[in-house]
Parts: sequence; structure tokens; C-alpha cells
Amino acid sequence: MQNLYFVRHGETQLNAADHVQGGDIDSPLLEKSIVNARKTGAFLKQTAISRVISSPQLRALDTANYILSEFNRELPLETDERLKEFRYGNWEGLYIPDIAEKYPETFRHLRQEPHKYNPEQFGGETYPELIVRGTESVLHYAHQYPQEDLLFVGHSILWTATLLSLVGFEIKDIRSQSPLGNTSVSRLIRTGDTFQLDTWNYCDHLA
Repeated sequence: MQNLYFVRHGETQLNAADHVQGGDIDSPLLEKSIVNARKTGAFLKQTAISRVISSPQLRALDTANYILSEFNRELPLETDERLKEFRYGNWEGLYIPDIAEKYPETFRHLRQEPHKYNPEQFGGETYPELIVRGTESVLHYAHQYPQEDLLFVGHSILWTATLLSLVGFEIKDIRSQSPLGNTSVSRLIRTGDTFQLDTWNYCDHLA
């Protein structure tokens, strides 16, 4: 049995301002997010995690390093380009309420009907494309280090699509769970080629 932990990065300036922040844009963590990342580290250091894999985007990598600062042992940290956030093309950086008003049907599909989402008009990424790279990354590290518990640090929609796909959700149901909070912890339990969703969007450690 292998435990795989997944943390969403801390809240950033663009998050707080309600702007799109996908795989081709970045923004600094808020001060409170640094505190919460350290709380997440204090919580996770009690586990048997022995390796960390992060998105290379600064908000995720900074979160990973703040988490590791609370551990009383050295853990290897590596990055994987496949763990970048969902790419929104020309929507990157735009004010979300403006997008919802200008593209109501596409925005509804993004949030509520992912099987109908088509980002072609603004050069975005599709859910199947996101799922392929996210699951490839998780499976790669799970198989490379099968005797180790791993921590992955990344992004909200990346983890939503990847984790739920690994446990058997269809694309139409990918957005059916509660949105992942910043510095939330989710966990999959892997037994052979089977994945079980043990924890989703745990935030009690941030209180």
C-alpha cells in the first residue's frame, strides 16, 4: 500500500483578486499563505512521506519549500512540467467575472459541464489533455518509488481532474466535488493498480 498526498498551492495575489491563474502565468503567495504552507508542513511531517514532487510554477514550488521547512528531516524535491495548472490560453490573467459575463456558456461548461468544455476559441487546454499529463505524472512517480509515500504539490484543477480520474470518475463528473482550498490536503491510497480516494480537501490543519 502506498500513500500519495496532494496539496494545492497557497493563495496568491491573483487568486485574491479573482483573476484567472493557469499554467502559463504566476503570482506571489500572500503572507497568510506562507503561514498556511508551514502549518501544512507541520501537519504532514507526522506522516511517512519521503519524497516531494512539485509543479515548477513558482506558487507551487514556493509552497512546497515552505512545507519542507517544517520537516525535521531532509526530503528530495523535484519538479515536473506535467504538473502545471490547467492552461487557459488568452484567458490567463483576466478578471473572472468579466469572463463569466462575456463567455457565459463556455464558462458554465468549464465549471459545471466539463465534458462540454471547448477552449479552442481562446487557445486553452481541454480536460482530456489535462488528465493525460496529470495522471501520467502521478503514475510515473508512484511506479518509480512504489515503496515510498509521496507528496505532490500543485494546483486546484490539475488535482481535481487527475485524482478523480484515477479513482474512476468520468469527465462529466470531474467538477462534482467541492473545490480544493489553498493548502488543502487530499490523499489517494494506491494498492497495485487501484487507487482509492481516502481524503479530499482536508483543511482542518489550517485552523
